[in-house]
Amino acid sequence: MSKNEDILEIKIILLGDMFVGKTSIISRYVEDSFSENIMSSSAMSYTQKDIVIDKQKIQLNIWDTVGQEKYRALSKLFFQDTKIVILVYSIKSLESFKGLDYWYNLYKETIGNEVILGIIGNKSDLYLEQEVEESQGEEYAKNHGGIFQLVSAKNNRVGIDEFIKKLVNEYLKKFGINKNNKKIKLGEEEDVDIEELKVGCCTGSKGKRMIRKYSSIIKDEDGIINTVFLGEDSVGKTSIINRILKKEFNSSEIHTEELNEFNYKFKSNKMKLNIKINDVNNQKKITKEFVNIIEKSEIFFLVYDIYNDKSIENIEYWIDCIKKVKDNINKILIYILANKNEKIDGKENKSNIEKGKIIAVENKYMFKTISAKENEGISGLIDESIKNYLTIP
Repeated sequence: MSKNEDILEIKIILLGDMFVGKTSIISRYVEDSFSENIMSSSAMSYTQKDIVIDKQKIQLNIWDTVGQEKYRALSKLFFQDTKIVILVYSIKSLESFKGLDYWYNLYKETIGNEVILGIIGNKSDLYLEQEVEESQGEEYAKNHGGIFQLVSAKNNRVGIDEFIKKLVNEYLKKFGINKNNKKIKLGEEEDVDIEELKVGCCTGSKGKRMIRKYSSIIKDEDGIINTVFLGEDSVGKTSIINRILKKEFNSSEIHTEELNEFNYKFKSNKMKLNIKINDVNNQKKITKEFVNIIEKSEIFFLVYDIYNDKSIENIEYWIDCIKKVKDNINKILIYILANKNEKIDGKENKSNIEKGKIIAVENKYMFKTISAKENEGISGLIDESIKNYLTIP
């Protein structure tokens, strides 16, 4: 749940082969727009849409994924907290329909049964080129416990709107909100309402894992989690932090000379943690101070400027630095942030965005395109990272 406890967050992911129209479906649903020339997603992207159902405010966090074979080994971390999975195929491609089995098995192995499943047959406007009958989609959904819908991202937003609303309603009906009031004792610090945590973060074993880790932190570390922003000069690390802490942007921001440390309060229902945010200057060598920061940090934000080729090339350097210092890199959380995603002269540097996504997917890190200037993708970044970190085994 977000900082506003009246808003319920629901994570939705779309899975399917390339060119079935996942990105177009999201674009039609969120922005009511469609482009014939839309590019296939290079790895994964994220957008939000706020809706209201029965006076319940809901924030949908919608993830679009790539369908290329080399990107299919999606991180288990990517699937965490997912409430709704939508499998997409194109009615003009029998191969994409057959590919649903791969995506179904992938999410089942990773998430299990604690989600709502939707099946979309897209491109219904191309019925003259149809290779998959509507009855085949309906039967697949029936056999796999899913809900089916035929849509056209090109021609019709209504069908997509109604379908996603139906999936959300099904989630609310199946899992409910705060159905029980069970509590677990966390040492002498405080009680945590498990059901509140389930709504805000995750369910089942993931929720219990989060509680255990939270309990360990508040017992052994005084409730402190250390985060650090790393990257070349001028990539915008300090601007991102200012957006997070001060909700402001300064175009004449001065480079970080050495090290700046900031405090941030994380609150989620009855969970309270102190977050240390470290802003580090561009290190050309691994100093003792730098090693100390890496050693004590659990969450890393590796920042690059999508218009600066050198900054993306050096992301590998920062990863190497972390690996040299941290004993178990699987116990930490790494985000790669592609900053300055505002369009310059109406153009985006898509090739450098793709390079960052590839690094993230290959290493099973989190990836986000952001803009400190436009405050894009930054709101809730720290809270999201804390929730993800707490669910790491």
